[in-house]
Parts: sequence; structure tokens; C-alpha cells
Amino acid sequence: MRTHLLTLGLATILGLPAMAAAQERMPHKDAGAVAGEVGVFLPRQDGMTTGPQLGGFYEYYLTARNSLRVGGEWSNPRQEENSDARMRQIKVGVDLIHNWEGGTIHPFVGAGIGTYFLQPRVNGENQGDSATKVGGTLIGGVEAFTSNTFSVKGEARYNVVQKSGDYNPSGLTLVFGVKSYF
Repeated sequence: MRTHLLTLGLATILGLPAMAAAQERMPHKDAGAVAGEVGVFLPRQDGMTTGPQLGGFYEYYLTARNSLRVGGEWSNPRQEENSDARMRQIKVGVDLIHNWEGGTIHPFVGAGIGTYFLQPRVNGENQGDSATKVGGTLIGGVEAFTSNTFSVKGEARYNVVQKSGDYNPSGLTLVFGVKSYF
């Protein structure tokens, strides 16, 4: 019996560092995360109205408070006068994010740069030439952890993008998403 108790005690003591590492607080230096989000895009362009927004990203933590985010977004705002006429916008970008520790709640801010691919469409068909523009993004949001490695988040982004002819692709994006850490 003593041998069994000694073996069990030794196994527990040796296993504690591994269990502690598995439950390490997120985020931490060298952690990674993937996220998906849905929301709406509110274009700045006169004559355009809101459109759906989809996005996803990979985030690498340089420190527990600072990360580098690489991702993509798709939005599809429509014209007010013709709901069949839309402007598809696809962004591929990189953002620097800073978060604050708040227990289960982590507010964050960030800024980034990206390439925006613009394509006018009518009834789902491409119309005219596409354009590629450069833009910047300002980010603010909050993340709520539901477990050590999973969170839900709300985020607002303002994209400032070069005009494409008379079209201004800048605007506000409001999204809700989920994020998984590893």
C-alpha cells in the first residue's frame, strides 16, 4: 500500500509542471491564435449602404500584451439606388495589436496596413476593371475569455483606403467573432 501511495504521490508531483504548462494563462509570449468573425461594413462612399463582412486571421503573440495579426476580410456593400449593384472589397493585411489584462476581459487597440482588392459587381457578375489599393486600419475592441484557450470578441475597425476613381472604399467595420488559442 505504501508503495502505491508513494508512486501516486511521485507521479502527481512530477505531473504538476506539465499540468501547469497546459493551463498557462493566454495569451503569453509565443502563443498563437486563430479567429473567425462576421459583421457589417458601413462604407463612407455616398450612395452606398451597409454590406456583410466576413473575416479571419492568425495572431502571433510577441509578448503577452503585443501581437502581430495576419488576416483577410471580405465585404460587399451595395448601392442605395440599385440593390443589385455592389462593390466587393477584399483586404489582406497585417496589424499590430496591444491588449490589456483584465482577468477574463481583455480590451485591445491596434493599427495596421493592407492591400484592398476592389471589384464592382451587378447581379453577381464582375463589371468593369478591378482595382488594387493600399490602406490603413485603426482597431479597437474587447475580448471575453470563456475558457483558458477560447474567447468571444467584439471589434470596431476604421479602414482608410486610397480612392479608386470616384469611389471611396474607406469605412467602418463592426464585427463579432470567436478566437481559439494554442
